[in-house]
Amino acid sequence: MIRKSFYMLWGTQTVSNIADIVYLLSLITLVFTATGSLVTTILIPLFRMLSKIVSGLIAPLVLSKYRLTSILIGSQFGQFVLFASLIFYLNSTVTPAYVIIFLIVFGMSFLDGWTDPARNALIPRLAYDEGLMKANGFMSISDQIIKCAGWALSGLIVAIIGAIPTMWIAAVCYLLAMIFTAFIRDPYASPRKEPAVVAITDEDTLATEVVSESPAQQSASRWEQLSEGWKVLGRNRRIRMLAIIDNIDTLGGAAWIGAFVLAFVVQVLHQDARWWGFMNASFFVGSIAGGIFVVARVKKLQKNAFPVMLISLLAYVIITLFFAYNVVPWIALILIGLSGLPVQIAGVIRRTLIQQNLTPTETPNVMSAWSVLSNLTFAIAMLLLSWFADTFGMSNMYLLAGLLTLAAIVMGFVSRAIFREDYEGYVQDKKLAASK
Repeated sequence: MIRKSFYMLWGTQTVSNIADIVYLLSLITLVFTATGSLVTTILIPLFRMLSKIVSGLIAPLVLSKYRLTSILIGSQFGQFVLFASLIFYLNSTVTPAYVIIFLIVFGMSFLDGWTDPARNALIPRLAYDEGLMKANGFMSISDQIIKCAGWALSGLIVAIIGAIPTMWIAAVCYLLAMIFTAFIRDPYASPRKEPAVVAITDEDTLATEVVSESPAQQSASRWEQLSEGWKVLGRNRRIRMLAIIDNIDTLGGAAWIGAFVLAFVVQVLHQDARWWGFMNASFFVGSIAGGIFVVARVKKLQKNAFPVMLISLLAYVIITLFFAYNVVPWIALILIGLSGLPVQIAGVIRRTLIQQNLTPTETPNVMSAWSVLSNLTFAIAMLLLSWFADTFGMSNMYLLAGLLTLAAIVMGFVSRAIFREDYEGYVQDKKLAASK
């Protein structure tokens, strides 16, 4: 059901999340305190997103050449080296060049762009059958707990010991993540392929030569590797439908980022930033409850995964519509907490369905393409919703967010027949395809 190596992967994911939060908060605090410029500070998450998009586009070349565990270790070591270099640089100068800071952030995020598809591809290799959904539930619970407690505790640590000492905590976390990864054993890992060797007989002499591809063949091969994940997204009906649902839902889901929630608290609820903190905490508590629900009810959810996902999204839409036009702070607090429950259930089920409908060889490339698509969609969503909120108001923006998810539900309902095939039969087909 769940291999022992999964718990090592779970550990490395948890520690990496801690490192990311501590590093982001301490660096953002440092830059904002030094510059007082919101525009300069916002470049940090912007560079992270752009770097991950670029990294995701070329990730298939790396994923096809190296083992997933080797990619994780190399990425974590590279992030540690870059981050340690950044700390030493900041300690050695009074007026740091922000171009250097942003370049290092870009480099770290570029490496991190390879770890996301590698981790997602490892989960279905280390957990199977009912254990797969349970494993995704465990990942979800730890992610939400770290996000819930991480930002608050990191802010407290920065306030007590300062930004740069706090950054050393993140550096140590990157090293710990690498140690956890070293204990992961990928059951599908195979030795790197050696070049093909052909024996040539010339009278009594037996010589060998390495068969090498021409530059044109190498170029074509690289293009095949880069495009394979996108091709699977296009030809696999289940994956294609899940991608459509996910990206339409992402367009509306961007409404819950911190800046929009804060604007809603101030403009609609007429409360201060303290209520923004309460709202975030309430949402994370609901999300944690959603992850626990999935782990506890795996057997029942597994049998009706796709319908349950649609029902969860519908529950989220109903809550969002009530939230959009509510002006009572404590009711908004309850509603945003309740919304976290179906959002997390739908998210875990969707991730599990994606993993179940891909072979082990397809998963890394498809996860790379999926990551690029999700990041692009999220960036577009932030711009779209920002303009819509400024033009039509925050309440109408949350109405739009709910309607977008409703559109995803309608598409899923219309295409539900795709997911009616017998599950066990489908798993057998998938195993047969993987063995070829």
